[in-house]
Amino acid sequence: MYGVKLYSVPKNLDATIDLWHQLGFDTLFIGQACKTDSDFLERLQHEGFFVNLIEPVFLADETTDKRLLAVTKDGTPAVDSWVRFVCPTNKEWLDSFYDRFTADSKLNVNSLSLDFIRFFQFWEVINPDSTHPNLRETCYCPRCLEQRKAFREANPTNSQLEDDELWRCSIINQIVSNCLRIKNEAMDEKKLGLHAVPWKKSTFNGALSRILGQNLSTLSKSVDFFTPMAYHHMIHQDVFYIKDLVEDIENQINVVEEKNNVNCRREIVPSVQLKKYYRDEDISLEENFQTIMTAMEAGRGNVVYFQWTDIEENPKITALLKDFYTTYKNYK
Repeated sequence: MYGVKLYSVPKNLDATIDLWHQLGFDTLFIGQACKTDSDFLERLQHEGFFVNLIEPVFLADETTDKRLLAVTKDGTPAVDSWVRFVCPTNKEWLDSFYDRFTADSKLNVNSLSLDFIRFFQFWEVINPDSTHPNLRETCYCPRCLEQRKAFREANPTNSQLEDDELWRCSIINQIVSNCLRIKNEAMDEKKLGLHAVPWKKSTFNGALSRILGQNLSTLSKSVDFFTPMAYHHMIHQDVFYIKDLVEDIENQINVVEEKNNVNCRREIVPSVQLKKYYRDEDISLEENFQTIMTAMEAGRGNVVYFQWTDIEENPKITALLKDFYTTYKNYK
C-alpha cells in the first residue's frame, strides 16, 4: 500500500486523480464523508485504487449526548480538546456503530480500517519520552466499574492493575472480533485494518495495552494489517522513531504458529506526517524526504501519508513526492 488519507471528495476530481497517479499512489484511506458518493467510489475502483474506508469507532463530536461519554478516573468526561470519547461498553453506541459497520461492509471499497478503537487518550500531544505524562484513564462509569468487578472475579490475577489491563484489552479485542465476523458475513474479500497509537510496547510501562486496551499481539488474530500513526514530529521524535516503532510492532505481532510453523505476519503500513501539527517548528523538505525513505524501508514499501490536503496545498511537498516516485518507483 502506497497512498494517502483524505476526508472529503476533491472538488476537481479528474485533476486530482491524475495527480495521484503521477505521485504513484495506489491506495486511498477515505473518511466517512466520502462514502455517500457512490460515483466517487466507483471512479476510484475504475482507476485501480485500493480503497480503505476509515471507521472511527469511539470518537464523538460536540453533538454527542454527554451521557454517552466515557468517564475518567477523576470523574470528569473523557474530553480533551477535539478528542471526545464515548464509553467503550455503551450498548447504545455500539449497536449504532455495528449497524453502520454492517452497511459499510457492503460498500464498493476494498477494506475497512478501524480508527479510534481504544480507550480515551489525547496521545497526539504526549511525548513518549515524557517522565510524568498526563495519562487520563477510563472508563469509570458505574457500568464499567461493575463490568470490571465481574471480570476480575471471573479472571483473578495477583494484581488489580493487571486485571484492569486484561479487562480493557478484552473489550477492544471483542469489538474487533465482532467487526471481523460482520465483515466475513458480508461474503466478500474485504480486508480489515486497525489504526495503532504510536507507542511502543514498553512506553509508559505498557500503556498501549494497560491504559488504551490495544494489545497488538491479540488483535493481530482479527486484522489483516496495522496502520500505526507514526507522526514522529507531532510527538517530538526524530524520523528514526518510525523505523523503531514498526520494528517494535513486528516483534509483538509476528509470531510463528507452532502447529504448522507458518509465519503469521500482518502487513504494517506506517502513516506519516509531512506537515507540522501541535508544534511551532516547521518540518523541512529534507526531513520530509527522510520521513518518506524511512517509512518506505520500515514498511517494506507500505506507507500512507496524513493527509491529502497537506500535500495538495504545498507545491514543494507535491514536487518532492513526484520526484520521489519518479526516482524510486522501483523501490516499492
